[in-house]
Amino acid sequence: MKLFLLSVFLFSVAHGQKLINLNTLKGGNEVNQLNTYAPCGIYVSATSDNVDTLKNVFVIQKDGTKTSLYDIKSKTSNGKMVPLVVMETATLTTSLNTNVLKGLNGVIYLSLTAQYNNKNFNAYDISSSFTFNLKSVTDETLTLFLNTHRGTNPIQSSIISQWAQDPSSSSYLYAGVPQDQKETINTQIFSNPVVSDKFTQYFSNVEKFTLATTVAFYLRTSNGGPSFRVEPGKWSIDGTTTSAYSTTGFFMMPQGKTDGTVTTVHIKRDTSYSGTSGANMLGSLENHGKVSVSYNDGASSYDDNAVPNPFFSPWSIPVIGENLKISATSGESGYYYVQYFVLQGGKKGTTDPGHIETTTKASGTIQFFLALVISVFLLL
Repeated sequence: MKLFLLSVFLFSVAHGQKLINLNTLKGGNEVNQLNTYAPCGIYVSATSDNVDTLKNVFVIQKDGTKTSLYDIKSKTSNGKMVPLVVMETATLTTSLNTNVLKGLNGVIYLSLTAQYNNKNFNAYDISSSFTFNLKSVTDETLTLFLNTHRGTNPIQSSIISQWAQDPSSSSYLYAGVPQDQKETINTQIFSNPVVSDKFTQYFSNVEKFTLATTVAFYLRTSNGGPSFRVEPGKWSIDGTTTSAYSTTGFFMMPQGKTDGTVTTVHIKRDTSYSGTSGANMLGSLENHGKVSVSYNDGASSYDDNAVPNPFFSPWSIPVIGENLKISATSGESGYYYVQYFVLQGGKKGTTDPGHIETTTKASGTIQFFLALVISVFLLL
């Protein structure tokens, strides 16, 4: 995981944007170079850091303007961060000792120039509870979330709940910070609509979930995004029951050694109906460790047991089980993400497929052909 994080950091530096840990900065009036491009925005998330320390660390712009990290951080309102705008180069300096800076836990995010120029790019600091809402924004949006809150267990964890989204909109959640190009396909850790091996499916119901020990994650939306409540903390899905017959949820194992613990989710279901279940899993485990995602119903079990990769391979089964179980090979170090779903179909023993609202639509050519056939038939 350390190698993975280093690669992400080096990639970010090479492509402009940076996520800088405050405890890596040098004190004693040494000059820390921040940006090599402009204009850009400087964002500060330092929820658990000492106020007096932040007041004595300064960003100095080319024209001599000095702004403390505390002043930048204090502009955050209802979670939304207001950046310090840098039109040319900027440096960071402090008279404090380097050892004092090593005690900090916050981060600085330097945006890309393209992000600075994008009116639909925003950053949010998860230092307290707030409601996030993009439902009225029809343009494509990009939103970065930062969490440096160390008062949660585990630290820097975020709870997402009360997710609401219109059927025509799309939301894709990714770990880390956004790059200057589109993401590789199937690298999102969560999305609505869900990408399955059989269909792309919108879900009106999303289960409450946690992003554990995650300093940075971001959301891309189009045609209106979601609204949800976000707050510092952890919500365990182990032992819970899903809240709807058709729903999607999320589980992640943050960096660390897996201990063989099995996370179990009970599935709300009506056995008189058919349906589909599935999951998308991605991540990294040492020594080719595997992640098991299984739907169980009595003695029957449908299991996807695979080595996680940086991208997921969609997996689904034509049944809805009684329980969902997620676990990883004991003793392997790493992390992984799982988005799961259950989709109720039609009544068993009938030809009615039930109401399944997908985002897949017939092509214009097929629709035209069908209309032409019907018209000819009516003329005969």
